[in-house]
Amino acid sequence: MDNRSQNGIKNNITLLVSILLLLLMSIVVSSTSDFNNSQHFYIPTPILKERLKSDVKRMFYHGYDNYIKYSFPKDELNPISCSGTNTFGEYALTFIDSLDTLVVLGDLKEFERAIKWVSENIRFDKNLTVSVFETNIRVLGGLLSAHLLAEEHLQANSYDGSLLPLAKDLGDRLLKAFETPTGIPYGAVNLKYGVPNGEIAITSTASATTFSLEFGILSRLTNDRKYDDAARKAVRSIWKYRSDLELVGNHINIINGEWTIKEAGIGTGVDSFYEYLYKSAIYFDDEEYLSLFEKNYKLINKYIKKDPWYVDVSIDRASIVWPIYNSLQSFWPGIQSMYGDYENAFSTIKSFHIVWRRYGFIPEGYNLLSGNVQPGQKGYPLRPELAESLYHMYQTNKDPIFIRMAKDLVWTISNVTTTKCGHANILDVESHQLDDRMESFFLSETCKYLFLLFNSIDNYNGTDIHSDSTTYSNPNPIDIENSIFNTEGHIFPMQSRFFKKFTTNDIIDINLIQKENNNILKDDKNNNSNKEKDIIKNNNNNNNNNNNNNNNNNNNKNNNEKDNFGGNKINDNVNDNEKKEVVKVNNNNNNNNNNNNNNNNNNNNNNNNNNNNNNNNNNNNNNNNNNNNNNNNNNNNNNNNNNNNNNNNNNNNIINNNNNNNKNNNNLLLSYDSTLEKANWTCEPLPFLRRISSGTFQFIGGPQDIEWFEDKRIRDAMFDLTS
Repeated sequence: MDNRSQNGIKNNITLLVSILLLLLMSIVVSSTSDFNNSQHFYIPTPILKERLKSDVKRMFYHGYDNYIKYSFPKDELNPISCSGTNTFGEYALTFIDSLDTLVVLGDLKEFERAIKWVSENIRFDKNLTVSVFETNIRVLGGLLSAHLLAEEHLQANSYDGSLLPLAKDLGDRLLKAFETPTGIPYGAVNLKYGVPNGEIAITSTASATTFSLEFGILSRLTNDRKYDDAARKAVRSIWKYRSDLELVGNHINIINGEWTIKEAGIGTGVDSFYEYLYKSAIYFDDEEYLSLFEKNYKLINKYIKKDPWYVDVSIDRASIVWPIYNSLQSFWPGIQSMYGDYENAFSTIKSFHIVWRRYGFIPEGYNLLSGNVQPGQKGYPLRPELAESLYHMYQTNKDPIFIRMAKDLVWTISNVTTTKCGHANILDVESHQLDDRMESFFLSETCKYLFLLFNSIDNYNGTDIHSDSTTYSNPNPIDIENSIFNTEGHIFPMQSRFFKKFTTNDIIDINLIQKENNNILKDDKNNNSNKEKDIIKNNNNNNNNNNNNNNNNNNNKNNNEKDNFGGNKINDNVNDNEKKEVVKVNNNNNNNNNNNNNNNNNNNNNNNNNNNNNNNNNNNNNNNNNNNNNNNNNNNNNNNNNNNNNNNNNNNNIINNNNNNNKNNNNLLLSYDSTLEKANWTCEPLPFLRRISSGTFQFIGGPQDIEWFEDKRIRDAMFDLTS
């Protein structure tokens, strides 16, 4: 072959390569242009938000209509067996919990019908023992919210204010639980007779302090300060008994103020303590609550925050006790954004959302060390906290990333939890096994926050991105920007009458509480020559009290069991906070049981009246404390031995009860059935879940994946979670 032919071939090859390069460049430019032009993937359009809002509305009515059909007027719906059950107080819990959501959806006709039924049919003069905390946030909060919204949005001839006397009656019944030496309320109360004899004297910090909104509103509506005083005294007492590091624990003895679970965190057992400090400060323009919140906010950042996560630490040494992200922590970014700490809020919510994308839901507990679901905490009971934080953060700057995060929630809830008769809890986030229960807060909170998130108008970078001719519905008549949500998602419109202060002398500076607390600590140190023995003694009390807690929860699983007044004792173990606390307590018991014998010997000669009172309270004895020291020593030894025996019995009962529950519920626990007929959800063609390993799911497919991983903020969070 001559040189001319070779040169010709080389030129042809060069030309072909150049053409191919030009084609590739044009393809890249075209695809990049198409991605950039796909604004509805990065900045949600009104059409997309309208569709997602319609999905949420359909979710709500699928649950609400089936509750009315199969469960009403019982408390909650069983969405798999298509039946109802009374889990709290036989007061149509889901119905009352859903009242203000009907207003949010613009369904004033059903709202008017519902409050009329409640006014005519609900009465609280019942021989039933109920949770003080849950009844307050769900029922009292629901009644007060419905009353305030009915005053604003119904005609005068349609609403006569009848919900307020009902709320006052319930408030008076709950108020009996606050009659304690410390002002910290009991965890349960009989609606007819008050606190049952022998009611356990241990409660969580959240259960003790989540009353300031509801009781403060009730005081101002009735012009009776006793409710506000009771709620405020409980908050002050919890703060008074804080540790040397100024951290509050998780569970406390309401008689003597001793911490029985000495762990500080922002999740289970303490979450709404911080939430109500800040929200009450805003709603009532209350300086005392604001000062307490700001003080605690600094303490959280100093001791509990392990950026971007939060852990449980010892209140005495601030050492890490539980390196676990529990689902109730998900409310915190919302509070941070309301407080103005947006950067830290965004850092945390990214990590929380990545856990959702990994499993399709957030488990009750996610172990930060192992990077896996915490054993015994695999469920997702349709919780609203992540949706709540996404809503509040979206209100801060209208960043469309929060719409995309919330879209993931809508997709899995609508496609995985939907059953023929409602929406079911997730029993196991790894297998997506369903549980035959629909929590009332699914309608009260989860659907409400998601609907409001997609129902707001966007202003992106200072310009209206919806300046086109597209119209979209906005049926919500509530001024959400001037409202506060309680911890059950109930809406309290802000009004000037709630800024009323009873007297100026009621505001106590936290520094005064500080001085009182220092004196208490000083006296305690003088009375106890060996602090280590005191700590061991408290740990022993923890074991006894926690075992009583577990025994109480197990007994409550039987709805037909009679309480001390002969009435039905409602199933208190429905509170998922308590479920997780039982898991935590059991672990503590395992660590501390080995020390019981030694502790008993060490404490034989160090008995005092407080110890006698504790033992008598825990064992429900009515013996007088006038015995001599020798008798006290003998009694204490006997009590400790009895409690140790009870530990074993209680643990066995827990195992037996759990086994029985599993056997009874086998026919009600179903895995997600892909053949189940579903509505045409907007999110149907969007990312789907693919199992990539045992118990691990990821959203894969479509341009949405490009969208997520093109976003550096999400990509970094994914890397953080993996590492």
